[in-house]
Amino acid sequence: MTGVFNRRPALAGCGNFVRNSFYYTLPAILVFFVLYPLCAYSSPNTIGIETEGTCFVSGGDMAPTRDSAINDSMRKAVQRVVLTLISEDVAVENSDVIDDNIYSKSEGYIQDYRILKEGMEDGLYRVRVRATLSVGDIRNALGMLGVLTDEWQPEEHITMVVVVMVSGIEKYSDFKTFKEALETDIKGVNAVRLRRMGSDVAVMDVDMRGSAAGLANELTMREFGNFSLYITDINPGVIGLNMVKE
Repeated sequence: MTGVFNRRPALAGCGNFVRNSFYYTLPAILVFFVLYPLCAYSSPNTIGIETEGTCFVSGGDMAPTRDSAINDSMRKAVQRVVLTLISEDVAVENSDVIDDNIYSKSEGYIQDYRILKEGMEDGLYRVRVRATLSVGDIRNALGMLGVLTDEWQPEEHITMVVVVMVSGIEKYSDFKTFKEALETDIKGVNAVRLRRMGSDVAVMDVDMRGSAAGLANELTMREFGNFSLYITDINPGVIGLNMVKE
């Protein structure tokens, strides 16, 4: 089942069910999209993330369970953006303060989202969401907490190999556009070697200077014209991306 674009969901933990306030804010949502249709996707200050949220099913009323699964996916999306801005060690060391001041307020960083898939599986309600988040707001919040430091800025002289996996490829011409941009237009990339390519997915080894987080940020903020890229996975050695047609 697919959904439509929504404006910031009401946060609720999996054990603290809260009714979705969507119907009460519908007029404001309609005004927003009339005035600013999909502007967030082209802004250099936003990033696209795909996540899956879950919640245990208990009782017969599925509405609060669904809301909690959506909120879980929103929280995971914000967590991924945080890890593109600070190191995992810093995030773990300051987990309590980040949780209290950023993760608990995830809805404030979500500009819009779309439900891609949802349903029951193994006693869990699962919701796959594609969200657009404000990188600038999250960066400012981390700065105010004192955990955004210069040490996390990529060192240009450090060379590493990052595995880049791209799914959702519908046309080879789109993949060619992506690969050429990666090889020639992205600062710090020295070489791109195609490891394998299937019907809709490609895996590459990218020799580069800097960090996987920095590369992912550049790729998702770049305007390709026919498609956009959304982060599905990120760690120091692997970047997962989903190619979505415009």
